[in-house]
Amino acid sequence: MTKIIIIDDETHCINVLENLISKINPNYKVVGTFTNPLLGLEFIKNNKPDLLFLDIEMPNLNGFALLDHILPIDFDIIFTTAYDQYAIKAFQYSAINYLLKPITEKNIVKAISSWEKRRNKTSDKQWRLLQEHLNKTDNAPSQIALPTGVGYQIVDVENIVRCQSDNNYTNIFCNQEKRVLISRTLKEIEALLSVHNFIRVHQSHLINPKYVKGILKQDGGSLIMKDNAEIPVSRQKTKQINDILETMLRFK
Repeated sequence: MTKIIIIDDETHCINVLENLISKINPNYKVVGTFTNPLLGLEFIKNNKPDLLFLDIEMPNLNGFALLDHILPIDFDIIFTTAYDQYAIKAFQYSAINYLLKPITEKNIVKAISSWEKRRNKTSDKQWRLLQEHLNKTDNAPSQIALPTGVGYQIVDVENIVRCQSDNNYTNIFCNQEKRVLISRTLKEIEALLSVHNFIRVHQSHLINPKYVKGILKQDGGSLIMKDNAEIPVSRQKTKQINDILETMLRFK
């Protein structure tokens, strides 16, 4: 049985969540619901859930402050939030689940399905990453949490050389020949790394321009990366990529 707790200061949000959760899986049991985060906090201390649905903006104690009171976190969290796009990107960088309000059946099914596939206990490091990214004044966090089969690996974005698609997985190639296989599509990774000027040069390849060491123009064009990988450039991207990279290379 999967034990679930819901903390949200809006009663109708709790009712919607509870109703939808009961339809998804009979093994899910909502063991506690709270509109008062202080009462919810005390309940969690004595009744650890498998999964917590947690609102962020609440009176007396917001969701982030609540979690600060129960570190280390040894359960999973899906935040229910109406935060803006940048804040959502911070959740993605930290590999912490979220559910956008208003809550719909489609969205909760998607959120729980994603959680079931990548079920890992939320780590304190993920929590610190989320706080760091939410507090940043720019929108380019310096680290990203990569979900692996045993948890999450935190890497510096500047050390990522390139990313290569492998169906619904992505190989992340880092400096010093490190490689991490993660259960995210290349499209998802592109959404996170585009703010760092990563370029999608091919359907299967996303590259960090600072690690390009050469451009080959024959056979449609390709890039030579500093790890000696030769990366094809799609025909649609050839002119755009050549213009950008040749300008960069001239001024290195």
